[in-house]
Amino acid sequence: MINIQTFLEKYYEKDETVVLACSAGPDSMFLLYKILETEFRKNLVVCYFNHGTRPETDDEEKFLEELWKKEWFQVEVASCDFEKIQKLYPSKSFEELAREKRYQFFDAILDIHKSNKVILGHHLDDKIETFFFNLARWSKLTGLINMTECSGAILRPLLDLEKNEILEYLDTNNLKYFIDSSNAESIYTRNNLRNNIIPKFEEINSSYKNNIKNTISYFQEVKQHLDREVEEFIKEQGIQIFNSWKYKINTLEINWYFYIEDFNKKTVLLQKEIIRNIFHVSNGWSTIGLSEANIWDIIKFINWKNNKTVKEIKELKMRKENTIIIY
Repeated sequence: MINIQTFLEKYYEKDETVVLACSAGPDSMFLLYKILETEFRKNLVVCYFNHGTRPETDDEEKFLEELWKKEWFQVEVASCDFEKIQKLYPSKSFEELAREKRYQFFDAILDIHKSNKVILGHHLDDKIETFFFNLARWSKLTGLINMTECSGAILRPLLDLEKNEILEYLDTNNLKYFIDSSNAESIYTRNNLRNNIIPKFEEINSSYKNNIKNTISYFQEVKQHLDREVEEFIKEQGIQIFNSWKYKINTLEINWYFYIEDFNKKTVLLQKEIIRNIFHVSNGWSTIGLSEANIWDIIKFINWKNNKTVKEIKELKMRKENTIIIY
């Protein structure tokens, strides 16, 4: 069982505000009860976003407020009119809109309480579910790795715990939590995966969760290796060209650059990762809008014979200047 005190000490100063996103479900309630056992309980701010889509949401909100009065932590509550919002954004699913509004709420709370981290209750089953969800949609390594313990402002202490371990602890200790009735409905893709598809793996191998966990860890090691290779290439190219007498940086007004010859010495896999990294940075740390076809178009552009040409995809702009690519 995870030691929450040790986890919090890893990421928080003694008097720093601890913000917990709480749905009143078993995962986040497990975290809430565990944090209340630590020295950080006095710093705790619990965030509850009332989606207003289930009859029990008002009971959940009321329960958290009653627990707050008993245990003396802070509670922040928000809600919104999803019916109205979905009319404004008909192309977005309810799940997508709900996630956006929740995270906007979390950002606001972090700002109000002068904190830069929010704790979420994602566990190993969630990580495996997201792995299969992204795999079905054809995801690259980042999507298959998906959740990590620390990702920007998000902390996830429970990624090594299975759902049944959380439920067993809560039930054994007679600790109250709520079950989201909509989770039983398989009309949503994630629910269908969770309820009908992933459990089939138990029939194939009872250790499937641990095996998939190890597979994800392996993918993470591969990703870290590729990232290091990409970072070294970009850094070395920048230093090499900066020190070259052939190019006057101020005249070209360039940000970053690489030699075409050195780029072509890399494996195709690494070339694609370099392009993906450049696009990711150029587009505000996002690869949305970059397809496999786009990547191959950029590789072709890099090797075109024509000079003084430009390639643009969203915010990424590349220009060819003799033997270098400027971006």
